[in-house]
This record gives sequence, C-alpha cells and structure tokens, in this order.
Amino acid sequence: MLSEEFISSLSQRGCKAVIYVEYVPVTEESQDLAIGDPERERFSSALSDLRQNHPEIVFVSFPGDEKTSGGCIAAGRGFFHINSHGGAEPCPFSPYSDINVKTSSLKEALSSPLFMALQSQNILSGDHVGGCVLFEKKDQVEALLGN
Repeated sequence: MLSEEFISSLSQRGCKAVIYVEYVPVTEESQDLAIGDPERERFSSALSDLRQNHPEIVFVSFPGDEKTSGGCIAAGRGFFHINSHGGAEPCPFSPYSDINVKTSSLKEALSSPLFMALQSQNILSGDHVGGCVLFEKKDQVEALLGN
C-alpha cells in the first residue's frame, strides 16, 4: 500500500486522495496491537517520500498526521464521524455525541459543545501510546458529557 508502484498506478487512474487509517485500539486489551514507534517512524518516512514524489495526490494518515497538525484531526478539526443513528462523534474510536445531524446542520454539528470543548481544553493534543488520543483520554471526554 506504500509502494511506489501501487501509488503510481493510483495516480495514473486519476486518484487525487489516499487516506491511511492505522489500527486504533478500542479496548484496553487491544492496545498492544497498535503499531509502535519504530513502525510508525518507518511508515511516516515512506509516506513523506510519497508526498514528495506525488504532489498530485493528497495523502492523509489517520491518526498519524496528529503530530504535524497540532493534535487529533477529528472532533470537528477537519473530520468527525456520524454514527448509524445520526450522532456526530469526534471519531469512530471515541463514540460520544451531543448533537444529531438528523435534527441539526453539519455546520451546527461542527460547532457542537462537545467538539468546542475538546478543542478549547486541549484534549486533542499531547503524546499518547498507540493509535488514538481520544481513546486514551476517554475519561476526560466522558466527563465533558457528564457520563
């Protein structure tokens, strides 16, 4: 998926965006399955080369781009997840919502109290182990909702 041949074939077919999603643990028991720092560094280096060699394609690494984008790119900072019931969640790995897109606009969802609190209280940044800062800070996220 990171090979020059694969990305070149996508480019030749007119691909304009590639999104890499790392495994993100959803339970404490699965945290050891997330890639470690050595693997993340190799992936980041290979992705950097692809970005340089293929400026015609936008590459997004989730959650890998957190360090270069000032923290988690979810929670309304570019992305958010809509669950099967219409709830606007910070991301699929942080399944909490305080607004529903069935009864509000996407613009209103982007400005939900939960998303604004996550951004203003600096919960989306900081070092963490494994895949997802929101998963690791789930107690803080739940506290924002009064759970």
